[in-house]
Amino acid sequence: MKKNEVDYWRGAIENSALYMRDRHKVWKRLLRAYEMDFEIGSLPDDKVVRVSRFYPLTRQIIASISFNHPHVFFSVKEPNKEFAATILERVANAALEQMNAKAEVQQVIFDALYCAVGWLKCGYNPPGDDDLVAPYTVNDALDNDFPYIHRINPFNVFIDPLTPPHKLSHARYIIEKMLVPLEYVKKDDRFVNRRQIQATETEEDIKDTFLQDLGGVETTSEKEALNLSKSQGQMTVLYEVHDRMKRRRYTFAMGVEEPIEDVEHPMRAMKPIYAPDPFTGELLMTGEYEAEGGFLVQGGFPYIPLKFDQTQQGYYGQPPMAYGEDLQKLIVESVSRRADLLKRYPRMLLASRREREENADIGQQLETARDGEVIWVDDVNQSFKELGFGNPPPDQLGIESDARSYEEQAMGVSQMAMGGGPKVTATQASLTASFGQLNREWLQDRVKNVYGDIVRNALRMMADIRYLPEEFLINVATDENEPVYEAVTTDMLRVRYAVDIEAGSMSPLTEQLDREDALALFNYTIQLPEIDRGEAIKGLLKAFKVQDPDKYFKPGMEADVMKLASMENILYLLKGAMIEAGPDENHQVHLQIHSQIQQMPEFQQLLPVQQQQILPIAQAHMQQHQQFLAQKAQGQASGQAGGQAAGQESGGRIPGIRERAGTEGGGGIVSLVRSNAQEMSQQVQRAPGQG
Repeated sequence: MKKNEVDYWRGAIENSALYMRDRHKVWKRLLRAYEMDFEIGSLPDDKVVRVSRFYPLTRQIIASISFNHPHVFFSVKEPNKEFAATILERVANAALEQMNAKAEVQQVIFDALYCAVGWLKCGYNPPGDDDLVAPYTVNDALDNDFPYIHRINPFNVFIDPLTPPHKLSHARYIIEKMLVPLEYVKKDDRFVNRRQIQATETEEDIKDTFLQDLGGVETTSEKEALNLSKSQGQMTVLYEVHDRMKRRRYTFAMGVEEPIEDVEHPMRAMKPIYAPDPFTGELLMTGEYEAEGGFLVQGGFPYIPLKFDQTQQGYYGQPPMAYGEDLQKLIVESVSRRADLLKRYPRMLLASRREREENADIGQQLETARDGEVIWVDDVNQSFKELGFGNPPPDQLGIESDARSYEEQAMGVSQMAMGGGPKVTATQASLTASFGQLNREWLQDRVKNVYGDIVRNALRMMADIRYLPEEFLINVATDENEPVYEAVTTDMLRVRYAVDIEAGSMSPLTEQLDREDALALFNYTIQLPEIDRGEAIKGLLKAFKVQDPDKYFKPGMEADVMKLASMENILYLLKGAMIEAGPDENHQVHLQIHSQIQQMPEFQQLLPVQQQQILPIAQAHMQQHQQFLAQKAQGQASGQAGGQAAGQESGGRIPGIRERAGTEGGGGIVSLVRSNAQEMSQQVQRAPGQG
């Protein structure tokens, strides 16, 4: 590298750190507030009641938007390769699990809340335990010969100051600061001039880089550890520069003016170079590669950002928690003042000196008096007077209530969701839930994009022969067959596809609603002649997340019917779901299978109360089959005309149950069964130890 280029990058490192300095101060202050390390200027420190508003807000936000792995779906845009979508889904979901994506994403959400932007780094961990890459210390948590993602401390990421607010891909460069063990750097044969690399000379280098992982809070023991590391010369600072414009990666180290690494960017898309075998003429890979387009990673950087809000200038905006900082202090101050008033109020009493002269122990007697004890004084009305400081000013409670309301508006999290707040009407609760859902969907959309980038980057890396895992196996069988495991190959991944991330699948809050919607849709469509009941039940089982339903199927005669009936039993047992019988089903077989529900191991493992809740659901379903059998027998006895008339009168539905259910509040048979189950449960609870 030429001297002018070295000077440019050294200046870029210094300028980027300067650009972030004031932002880091804000982040540190917010992190201290999360740790309840804050001051209220108008109150002594011992009078502050450290009520955390940040902790429940943070926990609720993270749990509501990233509780589970999302569902990842693929669509392949090439003819005759429809099954490739299934393969891609299995590869993607297995990779997310293997990379421990959920834990990394949850931490990045925390970073985005307090540091404006959270960062994930993606790359490929080489095979073998000896081939470590900087910063070395994280490799034990990564799988060898597999793509990785891990969270990068936001204090250690420096981007091009000219980056526009909404397009990281327009940044010229990104710099990552690393604090690494010096001995590992000197053993890394990818670096040059390793002997010149020096240990950190200032405590600030270690504190700014290392302590941020501990929340930026410096304790006495941490100071001692830092000083020891400094004296022993164990650590050094590296700056890893990702130059998107020239598609190269540089690494700068302390004590070395020029970069110790200057290479083609490892995430640049490459293709192998082939040459004919001199003896056979067959084309063989030479072990060399040439450029093929852009980058394997989205935007040209191996970093995936998460930010929730836009800003007018620059890439960084205000951290979301900054909007609640003053409100938290205001609430804490109000609560602290009320608590202080409560502490002082009941212990203050004015007494005349004359009574003390007559009885020197009068004060102690008043403090320790038992119920009903008589204390004789000269003047009951004039000798004693209770001194009260009064109640808090009405404005104080009003300000505190306003602060909680402003906090709710700013953070988009209701006090009810956090387990507090005043009682409200059903309408108010519904409106609050609607606003909260909008905010949750806004946040989830950002997290969804992060997962999308993770999946795309991982698949594009594995589609490159340089990074394909040699021992990554997936099930390539169809759903109906026994698992067939094969190693993933580049051919499986080299298709044109689109990735769809179901954002709502990350939240447990909507899971029950989705199940009820699926059940309602099933019961609505199952009466239609063009609907395949078996496929409809499979879709319902997916909605209820029943794993491997095939194991409940029985072979032999009437196998398909028995499979359907067995699946219905599982829905009753595991999910408490009520599905309606169809008029054209084999009712005798269904009744036979449903009558055996109490003998199923899954039923016997339930608690007695749960069993009593399940039985009415199964019995109501069996009653439907019995009524259809009765209708069929009646139709056979009276002729086809009678049967048709009965069908037209009922509209293909079961008279009695459905109509009766409709009169009970419009909930249908599901509501009726649930009501019966609830009544049965209450009877069991009223009579413990019986039946």
